[in-house]
Amino acid sequence: MHTGRQRSPATLSDSFNPISSRPGFMLALLCAATLTACGGGGGGTAADPVSKPTNEKPATAPVDSGVSTGPAMRTGADVFYFAPEEAHVAVSAIEAQTGGKLFASWNPNDPQTSLQPGMKVMFFGAAQGCPSAHNGTLVPLSDDALGRVAALAGVDAAAAKGTTRWTPSGNSDGCVDSARGRDGASAVFLNPAKSGSVALFTTSGQQDDGQEAFFGPYGADGQNGVGANAHITGSFVNFRQAWGRADAIRPWAGSAKARVRSLQSLGAASVDAATGATAQGKQQMMATFINRECASTLLPTGKPCQIQYLFNTAIVRSGVSDWSAVSWFQAGGVWFDPGQGGIPIVDGPIKTPGVVTLDDTTKLELFRSQGSASQHKSFKGRTFDVTIDFDQLMNAVRATVALSIKTDIANVRDSDVAAMWGSAWSSRDEWVLLSSFVGQEVYNPDSLHRVQVAGGFRDLYVGAQ
Repeated sequence: MHTGRQRSPATLSDSFNPISSRPGFMLALLCAATLTACGGGGGGTAADPVSKPTNEKPATAPVDSGVSTGPAMRTGADVFYFAPEEAHVAVSAIEAQTGGKLFASWNPNDPQTSLQPGMKVMFFGAAQGCPSAHNGTLVPLSDDALGRVAALAGVDAAAAKGTTRWTPSGNSDGCVDSARGRDGASAVFLNPAKSGSVALFTTSGQQDDGQEAFFGPYGADGQNGVGANAHITGSFVNFRQAWGRADAIRPWAGSAKARVRSLQSLGAASVDAATGATAQGKQQMMATFINRECASTLLPTGKPCQIQYLFNTAIVRSGVSDWSAVSWFQAGGVWFDPGQGGIPIVDGPIKTPGVVTLDDTTKLELFRSQGSASQHKSFKGRTFDVTIDFDQLMNAVRATVALSIKTDIANVRDSDVAAMWGSAWSSRDEWVLLSSFVGQEVYNPDSLHRVQVAGGFRDLYVGAQ
């Protein structure tokens, strides 16, 4: 989400982009506290040629059966993989696997907690009676609420304990007394079982009891008081890496491609809206990569040094039934997100297996699908699987420079790229995994109408292929 490319003709808030999830809300804004906004390019000599793809589709495109057509997932070095299992009933087991402290909060703004390695459960939006609250408290879902969320998400909750189920609470600093006993209704829970799952539920508007959800979208003033993320709320499960360590995950090491893969389900999606109004819900998988040499030399000067990939695994929108006719959803894009401190974002739809998503401006390759395409209705057990080869990463990197210095990508010189991304911008080993996450968000400007999504993921893999 956050402000960015406006690719839809619909009249939405400028802070809402209808294709991009703008994941992480304040999480990514927090990243900007240490991984700062992007800057411009520099001088140089001759322009470097940029090749365009010769074949967008394979000769015979595989049928989208909902399974991966890629190879078996790697294990060992240069891989992050998380799948709930029986041991994860203990928080210590989650922390041992994810490499750091489990942190859970709503509207977090403390980099000493949310930016450290480990699993992070975060909600972003506005809580009634809590106008100035940050680092809000989460409480365990009640058994009744857990049952409702599990039924909507289509995710088993038999083993979900109080330590692995979360919902926003008004018992937080900055909340008035009348809000202290309230909680809900968005939620996350981890079901620590054999073939377990993580469920996410993101809701807004009028609930079953006739009341507006305690925790819902930001208002018209948005997250920052001037409209950023207006009418949007989100739920995210993030896995942050110790990217500065010697054994950091290098997705492009050797001749590898980066791979982002997740087995997901969407149990329910509702985009109720008044006549003529627009509402939308999404589920996504995301990954952020950082160039370490750039981080060590150029971060203090305001260069981005990180690039975030955002893949829409599911998107539903009021008034849209034929997504093939939605022009802005047919291609991807590269842009800077002011809501995340100006970091570069690569986003777009996931195509059917074997098909590349192209940048709508440069027509260069961004990433390739080897699994399910983006969905627009409920589904169960589909594997979304995307690869980014190093040339495709370099396409995105060059595109950010072209945007920054306001020139055509064909005019971007190596020296321009180095001025923005550092001298090791083309080194495979300098690009490492910073974070990966699955998230949901809804856009709902009308508190009388309910907009929500409920789903989850069985696993998440980010690393080399």
